[in-house]
Amino acid sequence: MNEQFPDIERLRLTGCRPTTQSPVNSTRIKISSPAGKVQGEFLKGPIRLDWLGRAAGLPGKSLAVAIAIMFEVGRRRSQQIKLTTAILDRFHVGRKAKYQALKQLEGANLVSVVRRPRKNPLVTVLSVSDQQSSSSSLKKE
Repeated sequence: MNEQFPDIERLRLTGCRPTTQSPVNSTRIKISSPAGKVQGEFLKGPIRLDWLGRAAGLPGKSLAVAIAIMFEVGRRRSQQIKLTTAILDRFHVGRKAKYQALKQLEGANLVSVVRRPRKNPLVTVLSVSDQQSSSSSLKKE
């Protein structure tokens, strides 16, 4: 069978059982990551504080809608989401407050909204840093 190594059996260890412990962790101390798994739902970051600050300064339920948008952006891993009433129900935002808050957020250039008849709006989160750099370049000209 082993034509290349005819006396390979001579090299086999006898009377030894293989260990299940690694030599590095021979004392059987449980090694865990420093950050445990997060339980429950959470806002996935990073969320720019200047973006959130501008939303906080808007009237009505704008901040609640902004947080709901960022929650869904984190879940979907996309800057464009469909903003459903079911999502906003979790943040205690009604249907009419949703429309008013979206107008406020859109007016502050935090989001762009595509409205479709009898469909949930498509919301795209805009970057505040891009707007500030473009507005500062316009002032220089």
